[in-house]
Amino acid sequence: MTGLRRLRGILWLLVAIAAAGAAFLAFGPRFAPANAGEAIYAKPFSLVNQDGAPFTQADFLGRPSAFFYGFSHCPDVCPTALAEMSAILEALGPDADKLQVVFVSVDPERDTPEIMKDYVEYFDPRIAGLTGELDEVTKMTRDRYIFFEKVPTEDGDYQMEHQASIQLVTADGRFFGTLAAEEGFEVRLAKVRRLIAEG
Repeated sequence: MTGLRRLRGILWLLVAIAAAGAAFLAFGPRFAPANAGEAIYAKPFSLVNQDGAPFTQADFLGRPSAFFYGFSHCPDVCPTALAEMSAILEALGPDADKLQVVFVSVDPERDTPEIMKDYVEYFDPRIAGLTGELDEVTKMTRDRYIFFEKVPTEDGDYQMEHQASIQLVTADGRFFGTLAAEEGFEVRLAKVRRLIAEG
């Protein structure tokens, strides 16, 4: 009986490895992490902020940043992430001025600058909200290894699938790491402090 149990365990392990490999082949290219040595956030983009003013990659270089990609109609992930970033800014105290928090809409069809302004300022006026033409948003996200997809709903509307992690970026545009939803607050705060220390 023990031998049979061991054999079953080995079979389940092989199945798990095969499933993980299949998932990587299917989704790996879409979710591939950015190369930490590459200045992917120095790549050009042209969007507008919540005031309707043009914003490009040049506006974010020179100061560490935290980028999150989502949409204002998001029922849970986006408001949670923005509320947590607001709490991190509060916890940083004066050092919050050394960090730029940026929320990029992956739903520019609905997220106009006016809507973005109301949305980000509800959480924290220090958060910049970006939107623009869909082609520009798509180009920016592809350059930065961000996945999003429009998903129709049964009522004729749609939702947006998107990555939930926040990307941390150095002042010269290099990918530094991520803040994940499952991490505790102190862990995320420590990561942000390390980012600011590196500059």
